[in-house]
Amino acid sequence: MKKNILIISAIICIALSASAQTWPSQSMQTKPGSRWWWLGSALTQKDVSWNMQQYSLHGIGTLEITPLYGVQDNDKNNISFLSPQWMQMLKYIEQEGLKDSIEIDMNCGTGWPFGGPTVPINEAACKMVYNDLIVNDKDCKNLDINIKDEKERNYASLERVMAYPIEVKKYKGPAAINITEFSKDGKLNWKAPKKGTWRIISLYASRTLQKVKRAAPGGEGYVIDHFDSLAVAHYLDRFEKAFDNNNVPYPHTFFNDSYEVYKADWTPTLLKEFEKRRGYKLEDHLPELLGDIKDDNKVLSDYRETLSDLLINNFTSQWTAWAHSHGVITRNQAHGSPANLIDTYAAVDIPEIEGFGLTDFGIKGLRKDTGNTRPNYSDLSMLKYAPSASHITGKQLTSSETFTWLTEHFRTSLSQCKPDMDLMFVAGVNHMFFHGTCYTPQNDPWPGWKFYASIDMSPTNSIWRDAPYFMQYINRCQSFLQWGEPDNDFLVYLPVRDMWRERSKEFLMQFSIETMAKRAPEFIKSILNLNNLGYDCDYISDKYLLSTDYINGMLQTAAGTRYKGLIVPAKILPSDVEAHIEKLKIQGAHIIYGCDNKEELEQSARPEVMKTELGLKTIRRRNDKGYHYFISNLTPNDVNSYVDLAINFNCAMWFNPINGEQYAAEINDGKVKIVLKSGESLILETFDKPTSINLPIRKTQMTNPREINKGWKLSFIEEHPVVNKTFKIDSLRTWETLEDDSVKETMGTGVYTTTINMSKIEANKNYAIDLGDVRESARVYINGNFIGCAWSVPFILNCKKAFKAGINTLRIEVTNLPANRIAAMDRKGIKWRKFNEINFVDINYKKTSYADWQPVKSGLNGKVILYELK
Repeated sequence: MKKNILIISAIICIALSASAQTWPSQSMQTKPGSRWWWLGSALTQKDVSWNMQQYSLHGIGTLEITPLYGVQDNDKNNISFLSPQWMQMLKYIEQEGLKDSIEIDMNCGTGWPFGGPTVPINEAACKMVYNDLIVNDKDCKNLDINIKDEKERNYASLERVMAYPIEVKKYKGPAAINITEFSKDGKLNWKAPKKGTWRIISLYASRTLQKVKRAAPGGEGYVIDHFDSLAVAHYLDRFEKAFDNNNVPYPHTFFNDSYEVYKADWTPTLLKEFEKRRGYKLEDHLPELLGDIKDDNKVLSDYRETLSDLLINNFTSQWTAWAHSHGVITRNQAHGSPANLIDTYAAVDIPEIEGFGLTDFGIKGLRKDTGNTRPNYSDLSMLKYAPSASHITGKQLTSSETFTWLTEHFRTSLSQCKPDMDLMFVAGVNHMFFHGTCYTPQNDPWPGWKFYASIDMSPTNSIWRDAPYFMQYINRCQSFLQWGEPDNDFLVYLPVRDMWRERSKEFLMQFSIETMAKRAPEFIKSILNLNNLGYDCDYISDKYLLSTDYINGMLQTAAGTRYKGLIVPAKILPSDVEAHIEKLKIQGAHIIYGCDNKEELEQSARPEVMKTELGLKTIRRRNDKGYHYFISNLTPNDVNSYVDLAINFNCAMWFNPINGEQYAAEINDGKVKIVLKSGESLILETFDKPTSINLPIRKTQMTNPREINKGWKLSFIEEHPVVNKTFKIDSLRTWETLEDDSVKETMGTGVYTTTINMSKIEANKNYAIDLGDVRESARVYINGNFIGCAWSVPFILNCKKAFKAGINTLRIEVTNLPANRIAAMDRKGIKWRKFNEINFVDINYKKTSYADWQPVKSGLNGKVILYELK
């Protein structure tokens, strides 16, 4: 009966003339990008060409240039940042990019944050310093109000001296008196209006003296004051002169890394800007700012909001406007900044979020490499900030700094990358960047030039061999995720004022990835709960909520993005926002207070059953023919179930981003059959109207297992050091266990071969091959024909009808990690750490040796089983 229903569904879907969707068009922007580390900018045209050709051939579509510190004993070859020689090298690279179909982006600085040699001390990152005294009125003559730290005095300028009455009899004057005019050269001479005790606070603007971190030659210097528009303008002027004076085309995109400016909690114009924006004087309320007078932390919140405004207006928006004036777009990481993240991300062309660490999903068969990973601070709630800003403002792209400190260096596999990439995709990322790729001369001794904190997606890493299959996966996924428009269920008002009201050790509140769990634990809990209830959302700020209307039964942002309701988890709302929400409510909009009211949520939107019942992660987008979903099984469980979708549809089809195959969807009583093994991902496209889908249904039933356990031989190709042997293996095992010293440290590809005898009847069947536990990726050939590359969990490939009657040759090329080779080099005392400044550290930023690493498994670590596929 079930079979008949499926046939009827297929007939209905094939009946009409409209044709089904093929893979969306692919471009440089759908391909993965990578941060391109330049050590010392010590480049040659010959090696640049070789590097870029390798990147292009393997599937990278964008390179973002970030120059850094140099290589030891190589200073003579360094090229100073923005010098004429540096600019001509950039021009050459832009020309090579046109030939290799690679977009060239550029960090607007070296290392991070923005800063350099042209930043004078009076435009450097600024901080607040104060002297707080309790004195008798008689002590206000010749009173020392200077900063206690003598070194700090060289950089500090007096902003205000304020007097606050504490115990002054019959005093009826103001609660704060500006007595700055009575100070000179660090001394106060002031006659108090009444006898008694006074609190004297002398407020100074000083400088943090922070310098550019990991600066390249020519990029050393102070970090700029991001809150000062003149400082930002002067900083950008250096770039304008370099490009214009050297007649070099501007890059496609300017980039800014995460905001890692420390202790910069002031700017010389802050008092003036505070009064203009908040309507009262901050200096009148310094005791409240310091937390000595209780005011529910309103002054502290207003101070933080003012810094947020200044950062967005004087840095992010000004930088973007400057870039636009030169035909360049901007890409920015707002996290880490003390600003409203939604407004900061929204102020640029491409908001960018960051992953930091490895997520433990519990996926079946995915190795954890215990002790050599760190937990991912970027959960789904954190990853949604940048995509939310893109969605509510109608921006097409959301990018990501991807795989930062995923694992320890030399131990990251492609299979470990995929789940965290999928998590970014379901959050809304659709323009990923590897972190990253280090330029290295072609003939430099292995391991070449390395950056200390990256996945190392480069030609000198053994995973590079099979990386093109991962690149293709990303390209296919992003072609869908860049197509159409977002279709999330709810807007969620960002409770940033609730966060700003929380008093902490620092006046400055920076929204860094690793601190968000402390900043907003309840908000994070609410967002994750909303996801578990089957819904998706985008965050929205005051600015963009106030321009959101209720149109034709849905909330619609000024950019035209539509939502079914607004969730308000905040305790503190400005009066104009409260009034606007009430207006929307009166018009008929669904306004829900809190993310855990299941009944109200269901009245507004239909939940996705694949989330609630199957635990799948998904994101849904609308297109001109219907909808499309990216769906990932980031759970330990295999899924095989018919499910309702939250949208109405007529027909549907599947796209497999691993291999590019397309299938007709099985539909029964309006439900779609979803079959996903633990770790697998698929793309589902639905169609509003009957549509021709002349495709087979995906075969997923694996039966009649046949273990291939005899006659294996193991040899090596592309290995370093060379292994001049062929090994006979009675039962499959990884090669570092063999009794041969050369294989215990080699990095490369081991070739497992055997033969399979099949009858004519057997050979005529469809098969799938399960490679079991692969360390780390494997290409499979049957009778010399390429079947596919298994680089992610589960390591299963569809062989289709690749076998013939008689003797068949099975060849499995398994590529391992560089870990055993680098550990052997450390044991032998070979110097490869040759980089200036931070000369290679481990995942905890400590200098280390890999000599004590136990051999990492390499090759096939289990059974190879052939299944009939039905």
